[in-house]
Amino acid sequence: MLRNKPKLGYCGITIVLANPSRFDVPNLKLLTATGGTCLSNYCLQPEYNQFQCDVRLMEDKSPWLEGTKAIMLLGEAAMHHYCPKTRGNTLNEMRGSPLYVDGIPAIASYFPQDAADRKDHEGSLNQLSKDYHGDDDDDDEDNEDIKRFSGTKIQNYAFWLRCDTEKVKRLLASGTDKWPVEQQPEYVIYPTADVVINALNVQGQTIDFDIETDYEDANLLCFSFSVDGRSVYCVPILDYNYRWAYTEVPRILCALGRACRTNTLVAHNGASFDFPVLGYKYRIAVSRPYDTMIAMHRCFPDVEKSLGHCTSLWTYQTFHKDSDSRAYRTYDYMMQKLKYCGKDVFTMRLIRESITRYAKTVPGLPESIALAQRSIVPYLTTTLQGIPYSKAMLDHVVWDNDRAMEQYIRIISLLIGESGMAEVRQGVKGKAKAFPGSNSQTVKYFHDILGYKVMRRGKPNKDGFKKPSLAKTAMYKLAAQYHNPVINFTLLYRGLQKETGSLKFIPWKWDNGQIVNRDKYSDEKIELSQPQLV
Repeated sequence: MLRNKPKLGYCGITIVLANPSRFDVPNLKLLTATGGTCLSNYCLQPEYNQFQCDVRLMEDKSPWLEGTKAIMLLGEAAMHHYCPKTRGNTLNEMRGSPLYVDGIPAIASYFPQDAADRKDHEGSLNQLSKDYHGDDDDDDEDNEDIKRFSGTKIQNYAFWLRCDTEKVKRLLASGTDKWPVEQQPEYVIYPTADVVINALNVQGQTIDFDIETDYEDANLLCFSFSVDGRSVYCVPILDYNYRWAYTEVPRILCALGRACRTNTLVAHNGASFDFPVLGYKYRIAVSRPYDTMIAMHRCFPDVEKSLGHCTSLWTYQTFHKDSDSRAYRTYDYMMQKLKYCGKDVFTMRLIRESITRYAKTVPGLPESIALAQRSIVPYLTTTLQGIPYSKAMLDHVVWDNDRAMEQYIRIISLLIGESGMAEVRQGVKGKAKAFPGSNSQTVKYFHDILGYKVMRRGKPNKDGFKKPSLAKTAMYKLAAQYHNPVINFTLLYRGLQKETGSLKFIPWKWDNGQIVNRDKYSDEKIELSQPQLV
């Protein structure tokens, strides 16, 4: 059976592959081409390389080599094969979680060749792949993995494979034969109202916080918080019958409001969810917010930032995002959701502490994170209250943009020519829109008339045919390959068109100080020229 035994002295790492890659020569060698280079040069080095590892396929039943200290299961099939308890989860969910195989520390991660590819070529080209599915619709710009829980782009597989390998290298450097275990807190589930109020009666502290709401109206079902990290309080607001969980709910919310005003409140994605819900639904203002998702973005801007991804990167906690009950209509479901909410708070605290330690090793990163956190309050204020602006200035900008867009259309028409424009409009049904804003006209001109290479195709129609698309990304690719001023003027037109469309928003206060009655504005028709004032 195909296997690469260590040639330079065994380092203690066994790499188990789900299958050979499309580049691996049968009966000769595994981890060839860019997949092997990615794993060896980008992930294992400088401490190790693949020639110090035992590389085998998952079907190989050979005993583990003496001195095996860690096992890397690369590919979902390999994970399921050696860790049957994970068969209810995808690789995206369990990747990076500490596992054990025959008592040996193990970790699951992405297949090396997938990490080296920019698209799922293994799934469409490699018939030996356990995830082979032949030709597929792989034209999505985000290119997210099909099997996903919180969306991992295949372009980021290499980053996550490297992070998982770093965990293995830290384990070997520690000299232990077990994964690190973070001390678990005490989960106080459904405490009495007095206990909750007393725990929230603090000032100048950092409170890790999370909420769970229903999907219809963002009603607060429960919240969890921790002040010292040793105790996590899981507090229901509504019980499973959608009645107040306490008769003292108003007192609890008042205590929460005071705590949010006098302490730093930490939440993951709080700026987009937790904090707006508190402000909009319960009139609780957060004066000193901290968002771990924003902090993660400052550390690694291009990778995924969900709580599940951050947990796998910064902690040694196992995946728990599938433990949410989703429902809330029974006592057991309610208790399950409370525990899930509390677990989010605990992992979020570990993430915040790890990010703080990491930031200190990168010059300027702590200041960058702090600057981003200071922007949350202005963002929440404008989100909940609106933005005061000068209507005269807005009207001038829209008028100026309109003039520029007309000139861009005129220039494009001159560049294409009268006969060319007539030919472009022949394939348009009904009244032709402006050329730069029409996908059908730009496709007709650049691809059908000029014969430019198709950069991207849209979704398949009923017949399965994917028509060419000239959205923003495809237009920039076209501009990089072909020197044609029509492309540049088309991009300029679309930029002003998008800017003008984004300026049509509802104000909350006019220049004369009068407050706008926002409730009287219809979602379908906004008459900025005739403001309705209270």
